[in-house]
Amino acid sequence: MSSFYPTLPSGTRSVAVLADIHGNIRALNAVLDDIVRRKIDAVVCNGDLITSSAHSVEVVQRIRQLGIPCTRGNHERYLQELADPADEKWGQANWAPTHHDFRMLNTDDRQWLTELPDTLWLCDGHAPLVMAHAAPGNDVARVTAQNTEEDWLSLFADLPDGVTLVGSHLHWYWRSQWRGNLFVRTPSVGLPLDGDKRAGYLILRRRENSWWAEQQRVGYDLAGELAAFRLSDYYRAGGVIAHLFWEELRTARWWIIPFFSHLRQTSAEIALSPGVTGFDAETLQTAWQTFDHAQFPDYCPDAPGNHR
Repeated sequence: MSSFYPTLPSGTRSVAVLADIHGNIRALNAVLDDIVRRKIDAVVCNGDLITSSAHSVEVVQRIRQLGIPCTRGNHERYLQELADPADEKWGQANWAPTHHDFRMLNTDDRQWLTELPDTLWLCDGHAPLVMAHAAPGNDVARVTAQNTEEDWLSLFADLPDGVTLVGSHLHWYWRSQWRGNLFVRTPSVGLPLDGDKRAGYLILRRRENSWWAEQQRVGYDLAGELAAFRLSDYYRAGGVIAHLFWEELRTARWWIIPFFSHLRQTSAEIALSPGVTGFDAETLQTAWQTFDHAQFPDYCPDAPGNHR
């Protein structure tokens, strides 16, 4: 686990946390404008700048231009893994959108993304504030309302008492107190999955020895982003998975998880091998032709039975 600390000046009273931008430049620009209007002291980004929409290059360049401190999300880690030409994801069609982003990002931007820290210690002292994409040391951890006591103990084990820990990854705002500590999960800037199509971000405000979390939602030109997405090389290169991302952007609902559930149900070979994570284009296309999203209930990461 890599970490940088403390990132913010000691007098910081308000922090805007962006996360899960996922290549949506119109959403990012709208959120940045809103932050300026609200006169927030500092801005940070909690990973997953890229993939899932068509403007990853523009997003990365905008964040770098502004010098916004960032953590590395799982999608940045995938780029790092693809730097190895022998990585198995190069032969798997479900990674086609990531293949495209790897090729479009220049070497300098790819290196910057893959060298981002796993964890940022934003503030220390009497109101410690820490940020990691999902959880410190695990960029795909699922911190949800279904967490057990053991899960919470593990999450906060290496953090100071009274800490505020900011996570992201699930594209759904949520907060929980645990033994004097606060966990806050950010909404998504570029790919909301909670039914609200507006861009989402988090504002943290200092209150003596703690931080108060506020979710913010901002309208933006979603129709323009959807149209540009459909006309993009990213959409053409990304196949079925890119179209599923487009549907998620259009509806602000989960499509990827129901689709892979359907794929496993309809493929006897895959059903017998639950550890399989890579699929060829023909398998994906066959599953898509029989996939009816309406058969699957709306997915909420904090609902019982969805801790997976």
